[in-house]
Amino acid sequence: MSILKHPAINIIFIGFMSAIYSFFFIFTAGHMEFTSMLSHGKTLNSDFWNGWSDFLKTGNMKYIGYLIIGLTIVIIVLILVKRMKQYDEYQVSILAKSLLVAGILSIMMIPFLMLMLLSDPNYSTETIFLFATVQWVGVLVSYLFFVVRS
Repeated sequence: MSILKHPAINIIFIGFMSAIYSFFFIFTAGHMEFTSMLSHGKTLNSDFWNGWSDFLKTGNMKYIGYLIIGLTIVIIVLILVKRMKQYDEYQVSILAKSLLVAGILSIMMIPFLMLMLLSDPNYSTETIFLFATVQWVGVLVSYLFFVVRS
């Protein structure tokens, strides 16, 4: 985990992954092919899933992409302003644990998503985007707390 000691590596990692996530959110927002993949309205008797599906259909995912870009810019600016020296072992340990939890959650979601796609594809696209939103925004918020406290 010595690679995590360098703030520049963290900036590259956070910036690269945020660029990928924000690209997907902004590019697919309102895209005709994407909206055709979403479930038809009121398929489930769930206000949450119907609301989330309507949120995606109306192209509001771009705001999540903008939120990701904004959080990433704040994180990178704070890293550049606060710290240009290497992180110590304690900080690297916290950062490594955070990335490990995010990675384990991502790996654990793959079989769940496969099972969901194979059993009933309704709302699977919505679930994947909800997971991606919660996972990456969670990583960015926890990283923001890490940068502010370090």
